[in-house]
Amino acid sequence: MVSVFVSAYFLYGVKRELEPAGGGGVGPEGLSADCDDPKVTPSRLLPLKTVRPSDTSRTDPVVLVFVESLYSQLGQEIVAILESSRFRYRTEISPGKGDMPTLTDKDRGRFALVIYENILKYVNLDAWNRELLDKYCVEYGVGIMGFFKANENSLLSAQLKGFPLFLHSNLGLKDCSVNPKSPLLFITKAREVERGPLPGDDWTVFQSNHSTYEPVLLAKTKSADSLPPLGLGPALHTSVVQDLGLHDGIQRVLFGNNLNFWLHKLVFVDAVSFLTGKRLSLSLDRYLLVDVDDIFVGKEGTRMKVPDVKALLETQNHLRTYVPNFTFNLGFSGKFFHAGTDEEDLGDDLLLSYVKEFWWFPHMWSHMQPHLFHNQSVLAEQMLLNRRFAAEHGIPTNLGYAVAPHHSGVYPVHVQLYDAWKKVWGIKVTSTEEYPHLKPARFRRGFIHSGISVLPRQTCGLFTHTIFYKEYPGGPKELSSSTLSACS
Repeated sequence: MVSVFVSAYFLYGVKRELEPAGGGGVGPEGLSADCDDPKVTPSRLLPLKTVRPSDTSRTDPVVLVFVESLYSQLGQEIVAILESSRFRYRTEISPGKGDMPTLTDKDRGRFALVIYENILKYVNLDAWNRELLDKYCVEYGVGIMGFFKANENSLLSAQLKGFPLFLHSNLGLKDCSVNPKSPLLFITKAREVERGPLPGDDWTVFQSNHSTYEPVLLAKTKSADSLPPLGLGPALHTSVVQDLGLHDGIQRVLFGNNLNFWLHKLVFVDAVSFLTGKRLSLSLDRYLLVDVDDIFVGKEGTRMKVPDVKALLETQNHLRTYVPNFTFNLGFSGKFFHAGTDEEDLGDDLLLSYVKEFWWFPHMWSHMQPHLFHNQSVLAEQMLLNRRFAAEHGIPTNLGYAVAPHHSGVYPVHVQLYDAWKKVWGIKVTSTEEYPHLKPARFRRGFIHSGISVLPRQTCGLFTHTIFYKEYPGGPKELSSSTLSACS
């Protein structure tokens, strides 16, 4: 009852302060500033609709994506996630007016999920196409996902046309948290608050007094004056909302911004899974190998010192609290051992004293690119030098894994490299970022050649020449963005 009272106060008390003089008004298409519609008031008292579960036997596992244009940023990000997940999809330019693509083939639905880059394009569909799409979604248990991205023309406060849902836009948000009761959570975990400001000041939050709406992500406004408080403590506002389908029989998930915020990407993947009855879903199992190439390779002034080595081990131990047995995999080039300053040489010594704490793999003795060696025996001699170095310093050599500098010779295949790897090291696995193409990274695949499995590799923008945090090109913010992009 308290939540009902608070919602009513917010919707009917606060909204009157925001609507134009005279009560009500007209905003952008799909949004209305009029909150005096009596039909909205008793929404919790109206009969609740029955939601038909996703019918996996009657729909194809394909996502229909309505984009603003073929080149819109958000549209491309949506497609990128679907492609990375190996989900089939079809893109269509959002029709302002006009025909909806064919949704059925005989008695079979052609799509298991519908995504709108701009949810207003769905709200503003002409009556014929809107009824066509809604009936399809109800009949086949198909959900809808949509994004609302505010701009300078967006009303600060408005109702989504045809829904008991209110939007408050152009807000700055901070301290995002996940609703642990949200039924769509799968990969996303509701454990800690993401402290600090969310990117941008164009966020939209959702408010409703209808039981069909369930918060997924919540956040505070940056300024206490942005929205009047709903209670005694700091207000939490819904930035991603789930429509359980109790209003009209269609389940939906609505985002109050784009996918720039990293948590949105996780929730997006979870929403795809939930709305398709886990038909389009990824396993929770992940097999990750974190390589640190070029051990001992850096020039003077850029190499690891004692504090750096200690930090590496401390970081590994910290990560093990989240990922049991997590271990960094260090790629060494023995020729450059003790090739730094006195402080850096001490770092080399300390690293080797921790030799059993890490995994190790050969990275060529002199960091030469293997495709430059056309004589297999000469290439093998270089590998033997690295193998002797490993034996002298107690570095384990039984992992069966190696990486070529710059991925040289892995693809396109340099036969001499594969033969030398097997002869000297007994290599069974390697990796590359070059197959079948370097970009886009999400299309990288693995293959097997000459009995050696080649894994697809992802980089995070950290290289031997970009190791100083404050000097990273584009600054720490760019480094963080690059790392998050690699992880996603």
